[in-house]
Amino acid sequence: MKIFIIFIIFFPALTFALEITSDTLEYFEKDKRYEAIGNVHIKDETFIFRADKVVYYEQTKDIEGYENFYYEDEEIIVWAKEGKMNLEKKTAVLKNAILHIKKRDFWITAEEIERLSEIKYRAKRATFSTCEIQREKSQPWCFSAEAVDLVLDDIFISRMTTFKVKDIPLVFTPVFWGPGGTNRKSGFLPFRVGSSNTRGVQLSAAYYHVIDSSKDLTAYIDYLSKTGIGKGIEYRYIDFNTKGMWYAYQIDDRQLDRSYLELRAVHLRKTKGLDIILDINYVNKNDFYKEYGDTRSISNTYLFRQYGKDLQGRYSSFLQSSAEVSLSLVGSRFYLLTQSWKDLRYDGVSPPGKIELGYVVYPYKFGLLNINFNTNLAEYYKEDGLKGLRFELSPELTYSFGDIIKISQSLSLKGIIYNLKETSPYEDISHREMILYNAKVFSRLYKNTESIFHLLEPFFEGLWIGVSGKPPVLSSIELVDSTALIRAGFYNKLKLKNIDIEGRVAQIYDFRAKGEWSRLYPLLIEGILTFWKIRVGFDTYQNISKGKIERFNSWISFTPDENTSIYLSQRYTTDNAISPSYIWSPTLRNQYSFKQERGIKTYSVTVVKNISQRWSLSTNINYNANGEGLRDSSFNVRYSEKCWATNVSVARRPILREGKETSEFSFTVLFELKGVGAIKLL
Repeated sequence: MKIFIIFIIFFPALTFALEITSDTLEYFEKDKRYEAIGNVHIKDETFIFRADKVVYYEQTKDIEGYENFYYEDEEIIVWAKEGKMNLEKKTAVLKNAILHIKKRDFWITAEEIERLSEIKYRAKRATFSTCEIQREKSQPWCFSAEAVDLVLDDIFISRMTTFKVKDIPLVFTPVFWGPGGTNRKSGFLPFRVGSSNTRGVQLSAAYYHVIDSSKDLTAYIDYLSKTGIGKGIEYRYIDFNTKGMWYAYQIDDRQLDRSYLELRAVHLRKTKGLDIILDINYVNKNDFYKEYGDTRSISNTYLFRQYGKDLQGRYSSFLQSSAEVSLSLVGSRFYLLTQSWKDLRYDGVSPPGKIELGYVVYPYKFGLLNINFNTNLAEYYKEDGLKGLRFELSPELTYSFGDIIKISQSLSLKGIIYNLKETSPYEDISHREMILYNAKVFSRLYKNTESIFHLLEPFFEGLWIGVSGKPPVLSSIELVDSTALIRAGFYNKLKLKNIDIEGRVAQIYDFRAKGEWSRLYPLLIEGILTFWKIRVGFDTYQNISKGKIERFNSWISFTPDENTSIYLSQRYTTDNAISPSYIWSPTLRNQYSFKQERGIKTYSVTVVKNISQRWSLSTNINYNANGEGLRDSSFNVRYSEKCWATNVSVARRPILREGKETSEFSFTVLFELKGVGAIKLL
């Protein structure tokens, strides 16, 4: 027969009200001890405790449980063979136990677990994971270690650690650090292990160190068996007035017998009236990104994204570094700017470096006119190239009016004085003057009812530029030549019940066109049609005067259901086609001379399929029909569970290695572990 007993224990400043249910209960007055045997259940407002046998010490508030030990409170759940806990200090020693820390969803199983406080734990011969432990089933992933120390929201450290998937060991490390929660904490980042047909076996490790609440540092090391050892360091910081990131990477390549160095940095400091911007991009060898653009580790932080940095750099022609100090005044600012360039393609086409002092007056209202003004003085230098001074003065007036029909006009004057050396092959001139006049007419007409929405936006624009001289190109304004053209067209959108249609038509007439160029530029036509589960789009430049297509691009996307997406596209451009960038810019210097440029004829296919809640796949194929054949292509399979996911990818891309074009194939297995991060096998 079960005995039901309720007792209340009073002591200074704290009250325990315990409810005990068991088959038998005995109290020992001498050592203030209770013993409960058989289906023991103990609870109060904060916890639940069960075991086959329980011993409770009234004075010390220690409680011991034997066989089928179970304990649960707001923070943890414990299953164990036996254990001892202190209800007041929240400490425990557990044997052959499973511990679930609810707050961070950690699961630890060990021969012995010590709870040193509400946030500190120590385990011996343990496994830990964020995957729930199920009887007679191996965990999807876990770390197995001889010893584990865990501080919630701080750090966990494990010794003699093996990463396992379904009990299969994959990675071993003598010591492993990681975050003990979602807060930023110091520790080793997951290892990367793999191989490449060009670089050999790759082993990569990284250590993340939190300096304080506003600074952190990451150190990287890459072992590449065929090439060498790469070392990297990344430093980030942010406070009220300053933020930045600095990154450096170095590797000695044995195959190419070259030492490579890369520096990337952004630093911003904003104080009252004074701003400092530093942007550094440097490599000591032109081919660094071709060899190591996708190998070294670097975080694409918000600063690098904000500045649009191509961190792989494989398609960049040059790198620009700059530093600027700006002093803000009421309606204007002074600035001091320095810029330098690093060629990446051996042809020396980058501009010379410069130091520039300037003054800018922001637009201000003067009657019906808006007026702005800027002036600058710059010194240019390029080794074995152009050197000298350039002074520019540039006022501008703008005027707009109208409601249904809007009209805007602008008139700007530019006077430039030069004192340059080694200007060849350009003209060695002492001054240049420019007058730019632009007028735009724009309107918006629409109809909106329950069954139809129709929008029509016609526009008309005229541009005239008068220019003297053709000096070296030191800024974008030197690219502009004498111009006289008009643009006209319209944008149209029609939305019906089951179909949407969008389109744009634009035409340019160039009064100064000469040579083989026709004054009537190719006609731009763009369109998008959406109906049912299909979306079709195209853009084309139709050369009416020559009766040919300069460019035709098209694409179609098909979404038969919410789990499937198919995208097909093609790009076609004729040989020596007129570049669209020329069409929508003022007339550029040397615009009317044709360059022998090969046309484009490429095709691509992308398919994304969610097979189930857990399985998905995607593939992307790119093909160049001009003889280059298969280009960057990949196939990916993803499997996801509650506590983990894996992505298997096979990719091919063309590369240039030792001056020869070849292909690189990679096989990547990426494990995404809840609460830990990603482990990548290449």
